[in-house]
Amino acid sequence: MTGPGVTSPVFVHETGFAREAAFALHAGGRTLSCAMSLVAAPLEELDAGAPGWLAPDEAALLTKRLAAARRQSLLAGRWAAKNALGLLAPGIAARDMCILPGLFGQPVAALPGLSNLQVTLAHAGGAALAVAHPESCPMGVDLERALPEQLGALREQATPRERERAAAALPFDEPQRLLLLWCLKEALSKVLRCGLTVPFNLLEVASLEPLPGGARARFENFAQYEGIAFAAAPFALAVVRPHMAQWQGGDGFASPFVLHDWLASLGQTESAIRSA
Repeated sequence: MTGPGVTSPVFVHETGFAREAAFALHAGGRTLSCAMSLVAAPLEELDAGAPGWLAPDEAALLTKRLAAARRQSLLAGRWAAKNALGLLAPGIAARDMCILPGLFGQPVAALPGLSNLQVTLAHAGGAALAVAHPESCPMGVDLERALPEQLGALREQATPRERERAAAALPFDEPQRLLLLWCLKEALSKVLRCGLTVPFNLLEVASLEPLPGGARARFENFAQYEGIAFAAAPFALAVVRPHMAQWQGGDGFASPFVLHDWLASLGQTESAIRSA
């Protein structure tokens, strides 16, 4: 099993970034094994490595009509997903794992001999975040890169109450606060499999508890879920899971705060990745 900071088992990169770790959720006396991965790489490196780890049906998604940015995010997402899934199914080769879009565009993982694992994905340019989880424990993630031109839209999509709560609870500037709120709501929308097809106020954040580098959140209309979000310029991310499934580190499993460390490291290298 690899751990934080260890080179990706799926793809050997030169200027890219890869982190992966297993973690555990505890619910009603059960321990649920999960795993996560955060990656980023230039398109040229992703293209060069892809034949060694893409399944044939995944490779068929890379049509000539696919824009370069979309190709990069698709490849980075599959790389992250297979890193995470590989920690839970180490005996299965990356090319034998297949992640295809479902009817609502959500990633659907197929692994030979296993039917109870799924994955949730998010992209931000050439970076991607994936969490592999038991199918019985729905989860959602989001990863965003701050862009100044998006500030007005982020402000419009946050309710007045959310903006007040974030300003009172979080020691970040307004752009980071708004980006964290967006990440939490988009991650929740992936758990619910509604995407951004519903009014964003339905996904309203009801409370925010400050954490080092981020916040823990509950939701106004979906009290059964809890989110955790982190920011490290220029990135922000969020993971949403059932509230009853508690995430605790220790015993060889990563704590959620590993995500903030990864995000900070990604921020330090993303300029090189974007310019490579």
